[in-house]
Amino acid sequence: MNSTFDPFEQSFTLQRSDGKTFNTSLVIADHNMEYMLRLSINYGTQLGASIVLLLILMLLTRPEKRLSSVFLLNVAALASNIVRLVCQISYFSSGFAKTYALLAHDFSRVAQATYASQVMASVFFTLVLVCVEISLVLQVQVVCSNLRRRYRHLLLGASILVTLIPIGFRLAFMVENCIVIVRSGNMKNYHWLESATNIVATVSICFFCAIFVVKLGFAIKMRRRLGVKDFGPMKVIFIMGCQTMIIPALFSICQYWVNIPEFSHNLLTLVTISLPLSSIWAGFTLDSSNNTANSTASRRNLWNVLSSNGTVQDKPNLSACSPVASPNTTCYSDPYSGKPHHQDLEAGFGISVEHDISIHSYRKDAHSDV
Repeated sequence: MNSTFDPFEQSFTLQRSDGKTFNTSLVIADHNMEYMLRLSINYGTQLGASIVLLLILMLLTRPEKRLSSVFLLNVAALASNIVRLVCQISYFSSGFAKTYALLAHDFSRVAQATYASQVMASVFFTLVLVCVEISLVLQVQVVCSNLRRRYRHLLLGASILVTLIPIGFRLAFMVENCIVIVRSGNMKNYHWLESATNIVATVSICFFCAIFVVKLGFAIKMRRRLGVKDFGPMKVIFIMGCQTMIIPALFSICQYWVNIPEFSHNLLTLVTISLPLSSIWAGFTLDSSNNTANSTASRRNLWNVLSSNGTVQDKPNLSACSPVASPNTTCYSDPYSGKPHHQDLEAGFGISVEHDISIHSYRKDAHSDV
């Protein structure tokens, strides 16, 4: 028995449809199976996250905000991403994934609908990128709306330029990818274009989020100086902006060192998920702040009523007025002088002022005696 023989790496011969034979091995078959398994898990995870977040976005967004441009772009990005992932997942149950087709590179039995679904996947990937880039431009313009008009216009021009570059690269890659799909070829000659598309997309996302984070960082610092320390919508967007900038950038960089199939596709899916998630969180925090403000106003009104109406008091007023008293009897009232309400003062509900009131009452017939 040959000690160098490895049954897991043995070769075998297959016959083509035209009668010719070719040699292949179990290593190639195992590699194809492992690649498709890892790829299907990757796409399935992205699909599940996109569907869940789309449902959350539709349910938690207030009705008056559902016609805003940012909401429509977020929904369009998530819906396009779902369609793209469904088309890509259908690859693994099509004729492209057959063992003989992969080993012999014979795709003659692949249906035309399968080609169309893969072309759609490439097209919808581009639509997701377009929606994300436009959404970033709009959100940055909203955040920087208090800048001077000159700086705002310069920022808008730079944002449009940085947006058009990755969209242009992606359109070029989409065209070449669709041609290769129709011809049943491979993208070995276009690896440089795919890498350039990923790089410019990462640079674009980092550019927008850097502006986003710096602007809101200064705003939050100013709010702290003014004594506003609540966890408001601006801080929510600040945190999500950091996440949107750092994590996708790490994903894009790690794809050149980590051998994970289609790792770059996680970049765009992560940004697509992060943008609406930050909007939902900020809206929920804003609603909570409004409810707290309304509750504070109610308690302030209640305190005003209690402090101004003499009918509601902790202790009865001390009074001296007797019907049998002499005409010179003086009637007076001393409200309860308790300790200041430190808790209400610290909470900002109002200022408690202690009054010392004396009321003198005289009879008309005794007025001349006074």
